Amino acid sequence: MTTHYSIESAQIQAISDKLRELTCWLGENARGCDISQKHLDAGSIEQVYWHYGYACAIRDILSLIEADSAE
Repeated sequence: MTTHYSIESAQIQAISDKLRELTCWLGENARGCDISQKHLDAGSIEQVYWHYGYACAIRDILSLIEADSAE
């Protein structure tokens, strides 16, 4: 069964704000990570953490959408 979600402008703004915060943090704390691309190295710890972070991000976005949809 497929669940359909609608995304409100406030949710899009919250996601955009989080992206802006993360981009700033990366610029201050992880210069060059966009160039080195170590997460593409099969079996590397960077790859594990990249996938874990990506899964957490998807979970966070779905929680945001589902919380507002339940109201």
